[in-house]
Amino acid sequence: MIKVTLLLGSLLVLTAAAAVVRLNERNVIEGCKSETELWGSEDGTKYYFCLGNNMAFEQSCDPGTFFVKNATVSGCVPVDLVDDNCIYHTEPPSCLGASVTQPQPHEDPTKFYLCPASGAEPIVLTCTENKAFVSQDGYLGCFEWSQWRRIRGCVDDA
Repeated sequence: MIKVTLLLGSLLVLTAAAAVVRLNERNVIEGCKSETELWGSEDGTKYYFCLGNNMAFEQSCDPGTFFVKNATVSGCVPVDLVDDNCIYHTEPPSCLGASVTQPQPHEDPTKFYLCPASGAEPIVLTCTENKAFVSQDGYLGCFEWSQWRRIRGCVDDA
């Protein structure tokens, strides 16, 4: 009987340890914005929910989706349904005319196109970490997400 109790106790300890390790692998971060509601990352590719003790679970949206929170939806939605101010709905440039002389927006705001020559295939480049590309109202380049949102008029409805 003692052996069975020790064996069961050992299994419980191992199971609990595995659960803690698994939780750490799932991007648990410090800081909760809301105890009861989801909230999104600045770039819209992730969302969070509070686990308690000021710890939050970070979850990534599937490719081709972005986190949206407003009066009608709270979750990852397809790019086609995202507010045009918060995402670019664009195709690769033709590398003719003005697109040859300056970078062009990419559907993923963290990236942009650069045409090496007239008629060439555009190259996809990535902004440095935590920045997004904007080409609007005299702004051109990679900006911090908070600046990008302000320039683009992409506001949280939360």
